[in-house]
Amino acid sequence: MTEENQAEHRINIMDTQTDLLQTQTETEESRQDGPQVAGVMERFVALMIDAGLVLVGYQIFLWVLLKFYAPQLEQIIWLALGVLIPFIIYETIFTCGGRSTLGKKLVGIAVVDVNTGEPLGFFRSFVRAVGYVFSGAILMCGFLLAFVDDHHRALQDFLAGSVVMQARPKGFFEKVLLTCTGSLFVIIFSFSLYSQLFGAGSWVQKRLVLQAKDHLEQIGYLQEVHRTYFGVYTNDLLRLSLLSGDPVQFQRDTQKVLDRKGFKIGVSEKGYKITARAKDARKTPVYYPSR
Repeated sequence: MTEENQAEHRINIMDTQTDLLQTQTETEESRQDGPQVAGVMERFVALMIDAGLVLVGYQIFLWVLLKFYAPQLEQIIWLALGVLIPFIIYETIFTCGGRSTLGKKLVGIAVVDVNTGEPLGFFRSFVRAVGYVFSGAILMCGFLLAFVDDHHRALQDFLAGSVVMQARPKGFFEKVLLTCTGSLFVIIFSFSLYSQLFGAGSWVQKRLVLQAKDHLEQIGYLQEVHRTYFGVYTNDLLRLSLLSGDPVQFQRDTQKVLDRKGFKIGVSEKGYKITARAKDARKTPVYYPSR
């Protein structure tokens, strides 16, 4: 073989490496140009828009209903929980078949199958909508999964086998705006949730006050038992605990619901007065007999 033929068949290693690098770069660029997983903050913005839309409509419905109908407390509680039904219906209808809820459409994201990238069917969209309820019921821990999962999948996504993707490209300023808005919503939502669960006016604190009142009522019952047996009332809580049948548990219950520093029993020949403070955030004063 001549030198010219050898030159034609000679392989340039540097050219081959350059071609491989170019191919790899083009592949990475094509991946970056393809659909990307939606961020946590933009998902939260979309959720707040959708939840607000459903909540405002439901509040109007409740206002009209309560204007002409006065339900009992239990009925009011069920009516308040009833907002979950229209939210589930809304999320189911506007998540299946390639559709998007108003919030997701405004933000530019969409829910698809995690494996195929195809739109979800009706049943899986329904499962995903119900998954929102479970995510919220466990103190919002279901949503926190999105912060640690590589594809930002929350509990409802794992239940339905879905993932939230970018539906359109976004500019730099839109990304910054969504991030800032989402962060603000998270701060406001977290503060509101903490106030409702642990704040002075929360249902938890109200329950602590109610438990304290119930325990004072039990002490009052023991006072009447003591008077029946011994003819007088007593300011000795230990004597009253012995009459309860389980003094150890009685003392535990007292320490659990009452602040012992504010506990007093005033006794006279004709009656008694028990004052204490509940173990809520405000150390609410409680009395028996109640004022």
